[in-house]
Amino acid sequence: MNLHNLTLRKLQCFLKTVELGSITHAADSLCIAQPALSLNIKQLEDALGVALLTRHARGVDVTPAGELLYSRVSSLFELLEITVKDVSSLGHSTEKFFSLGMPSSLVLLVGTDAVIAAKNNLPRLSFSLREDPSFALVDAVENRELDAALAYSATERPGVSLVPMVQEDVLLVTHPGVPVKQDTITLDEALGFNFVFGGRRDVGRCLMERVAHERGRSLNIVYEMRSIAGIREIVLRGMAATVMPYGAVAGELSSGRLIARRIVEPRLTQTMSLAWSTKSMEVFADHETVIMDYLSALSDLIVERQNGLARLIS
Repeated sequence: MNLHNLTLRKLQCFLKTVELGSITHAADSLCIAQPALSLNIKQLEDALGVALLTRHARGVDVTPAGELLYSRVSSLFELLEITVKDVSSLGHSTEKFFSLGMPSSLVLLVGTDAVIAAKNNLPRLSFSLREDPSFALVDAVENRELDAALAYSATERPGVSLVPMVQEDVLLVTHPGVPVKQDTITLDEALGFNFVFGGRRDVGRCLMERVAHERGRSLNIVYEMRSIAGIREIVLRGMAATVMPYGAVAGELSSGRLIARRIVEPRLTQTMSLAWSTKSMEVFADHETVIMDYLSALSDLIVERQNGLARLIS
C-alpha cells in the first residue's frame, strides 16, 4: 500500500462524513464541493481496498472496516492536535501537561467544574480536558495520548491501571408519553422496548446486549447514531428508548422532557473507573497526591449531582 494516498485531507473528509452521517452535510461543514468530498472518500476506499461507507437515500452507514478506521484515525487526529500544542508550548513554559478524558455524560455533568477546579487545585500543571466515548478514552490512555480518563465499563489493558471510583444505577430513558407506574422497571420489561444506541462499542449497548443474551432475548435496536445529541433527540421524539448515564440527560430529566427509570430485577449498575497510564503515573509521581485529591473531589461532585443514583466505591 502507498501511504502517500492516505492524506490528512482524505481522512478528515471521512471522519466528518461519519460524524455527520451525510456526505452533503460533511461537504458543507468542510466548505468543499460534495463531488470533491465523495472523490476523497472513494480514493481512500480504493487505497485501503475495502468499503468504508454504505450510501443510501438517508445518508451513509459505516461498515465494520469504516468503524475501525474511524476509531483509529480519530485518535490519530487527537494525538496530532495535542502534539502540535505541546511542541508549540515547549519554548514558552516548563509546566507539565496533564490531560484528562471524560465521556460526554460527565462533561455535561461536571466538565466546566473540572476545568475550573484544575486551574485552582493543579497550579503547577497545565490541564487539558478531552471529550470522547469511554472506549475511545481508554484506547487513548493505552496509546499515551491521554494521561488519565474517567470511563465507564473499562477493562484491564497493558500499560493501563484501573481504579474503580463510582457505581451508578443503569437508567432506561424514555419519552414522557410512555406510561410510568413507578421509578423502576424490571429488566424483562426494559428488554421489550425499541432502542436507539451508539456504535457496537457503546457502553449502554454492550451492557444491554450482554444481559439480553444471558436471558435468551434479542435487543431490538431500531436506530444507531454516533451522537449523544442525536440519540437524545430520537428519544425526545418518542421514537425509541435508550440506556444512558444520568449526566447525558440531566437537563431533560429536570425539565420533564424525558423520564428515566432504574432497571431492577436484577438491579443493573455500571462502574466509572479512573484509567491511568502507568507511564504517566511515573511522570507525575511528584504530583500524584494533588492529582488524586483533585480526582477524588471530582468523583464526589459526580455522585452529588446524580441525586441518589450513584455511590462512591471505597
